[in-house]
Amino acid sequence: PRRDNDEKINEGDFVPITLFVYATMNGYKAPILCEELGIAYNYVMIDFEKGQQKSPEYLAINPNGRIPALYDADQEVFIAESAAILEYIATKYRQKNPSMLTSPDDDLNCHWEIRQWILFGATGLAPAMGNAMFFNRIAASKGEVNEYSIKRYTSESRRCLEVLDEQLKKSGGPFLLGKDLTIADINAWTYASTNFWAKVPVEGLPALNKWIDDLMLRPSFQRGTAIPFARKGFFGPPHATKEEIEAEISRNAGQFTVSGGSAAVEKK
Repeated sequence: PRRDNDEKINEGDFVPITLFVYATMNGYKAPILCEELGIAYNYVMIDFEKGQQKSPEYLAINPNGRIPALYDADQEVFIAESAAILEYIATKYRQKNPSMLTSPDDDLNCHWEIRQWILFGATGLAPAMGNAMFFNRIAASKGEVNEYSIKRYTSESRRCLEVLDEQLKKSGGPFLLGKDLTIADINAWTYASTNFWAKVPVEGLPALNKWIDDLMLRPSFQRGTAIPFARKGFFGPPHATKEEIEAEISRNAGQFTVSGGSAAVEKK
């Protein structure tokens, strides 16, 4: 499918960006950015329930067998990894919003501060939250209750969220680096906002919770988290009903097997 957004696109016009996505925390990032920038893009759903991320066709795009990936027909280039894709889109369309990833030529300190927080999200927050989600939601639902791992990753996730809360206080908000929304916000938000799904407590983090709620109301975030489809259960009450949450628990657990009592293996 194609999302036209604010650009004046006619049927048959060339749209260079194609996103390969599924409805996950990493999969929502690039659509949110494209919606925020108002650029047209194509997207292809890589269906986890059919194991398409492990298909030979998709492995030729991303040998790691994970989403998302991006293809830019202008440059004939494929890119994988959600943080790298955010940097690529923000750079390619910098004229749309220079603050998303400030050019090093304009403000070197700001440029590297954004990239610093991108890497914090990619190497700190996302792995911790992803493992908390796995051990709390997937492994536990299959009878594999690993108390050590649950405590370890829930505590580390909470610590990372506390770091974000302190940064928001330090910057004065409303965003991680102050008055301008950047790709660092998008990169961190998709995991921070799904704290319910990871079963990570966020009480006592007022700046974090306000940031999560404010971005949740932003139209680009609402549209981006519906590509390729919405999963309200990830965000918990009041964004999802009890029935939606129960359905999501069943659906999400069904996309993984548990190997060796500790590792998440996507179904093939």
